[in-house]
Amino acid sequence: MTDVVMVKQRVEEGKVDRLREWMAEVRDRRDEAEATLRDEGMLTESAFLERTDDGPHLVYYMEAEDIERVWDQYEDSDHDIDREHKQVMSDVLPDGRDVGDYELLYHLTNPDR
Repeated sequence: MTDVVMVKQRVEEGKVDRLREWMAEVRDRRDEAEATLRDEGMLTESAFLERTDDGPHLVYYMEAEDIERVWDQYEDSDHDIDREHKQVMSDVLPDGRDVGDYELLYHLTNPDR
């Protein structure tokens, strides 16, 4: 069974464009980003921008073999893209605190994927 996690963090007002620019750069550097996923044991990672009455939020969906391993590998990563990601996130997220509270009810994966 894989670990499935959703994380929601508040984006600082006025920093949404910077967040979008960075996410576009991650897409453009796909090979580099996919190398980090392999190192972490991450199977799927998706990032969403949610707009609410409380302001913009960054929401991540993650599917991993072992989410604790993902966190550890990310913290210890020597990939340039991870170092840059940490810098951008510290700039656009006011405190990096998770403000979501998600309970996984089920997770299905097409067995033919």
